[in-house]
Amino acid sequence: MSSERMKAVREFLINAKKKGIFDGVTDNIAPEDMEWLKPAEIEQGVTFTPDNFNGVEVELATPEKLLGKCIILYIHGGAFTYGDTITSRPFASRLAKESGLCVYSLSYRLAPSNPFPAAPNDCFTVYKALLDKYPGIKIALVGDSAGANLSLVTVLMALDAGIALPSSVTLYSVVSDFATGLPSRKKFAEVDILASDDVDKEFRENYFIDNDPHNPYISPLLGNYEGFCPLKVIVDSSESLFDDSDLLVQKALEAGVEVDYQKWDDTFHAFPAYPTVASNTPESAQVIKDTAQFIKKYA
Repeated sequence: MSSERMKAVREFLINAKKKGIFDGVTDNIAPEDMEWLKPAEIEQGVTFTPDNFNGVEVELATPEKLLGKCIILYIHGGAFTYGDTITSRPFASRLAKESGLCVYSLSYRLAPSNPFPAAPNDCFTVYKALLDKYPGIKIALVGDSAGANLSLVTVLMALDAGIALPSSVTLYSVVSDFATGLPSRKKFAEVDILASDDVDKEFRENYFIDNDPHNPYISPLLGNYEGFCPLKVIVDSSESLFDDSDLLVQKALEAGVEVDYQKWDDTFHAFPAYPTVASNTPESAQVIKDTAQFIKKYA
């Protein structure tokens, strides 16, 4: 059963979608709506240090109490068109504080001005730089939505390159397949709070454009998961991207991958990392706690 906080967040998001707030319509924004749209808070006691890895801007979030050597690389969502190290700070700080581990975020190049393969190339560049900077130290990946796609692709690229894999990968509401027209796209189109009616079309027009969506670096669900690292997958049971997670879990399990799968009811797309105060729910706190425990299990 959803918490009272989550119920209130869902009610706001449903009304916001009806009013067109997510499409840039601002005439109907009431004061109470603005409260929900405020940026999520940054955790106290976490410090941020900017850096640059081979031309890609990164930022290191360091908790006040460091409890381990494992490094977390967080890859933000935002439909491949939005986000950077600054917008990543609230979630990165929550994850750093909960886990007691250092968390890197990055500003990968954004579509449509920088379409595929700019984003996955930047993520892979940062991952390789972390391997060089922290030899012998475990690196865990965490990504939400488009960032979860890029997290999977980063591992597939590492597999193809024959380099060390992350110790684990955690995915929130991954978008993993643009090629096959997954049934949940239409099945949950009317009830999905955040996604548009045709997310595949939007990504094709803005992100991968004329590239073949069957490319596993675009649709990682179509990749080879033999030898893949442990996976943690979180998804809402009625979001249009549900099949992206569910089929990924099936494929990974068939390949012998260790998988921790959590299906949530009555939440919303990528809720633990949502970039406004609407992410401040007991459900989000539980997922972040579970994520930290999962990372440490394989660190």
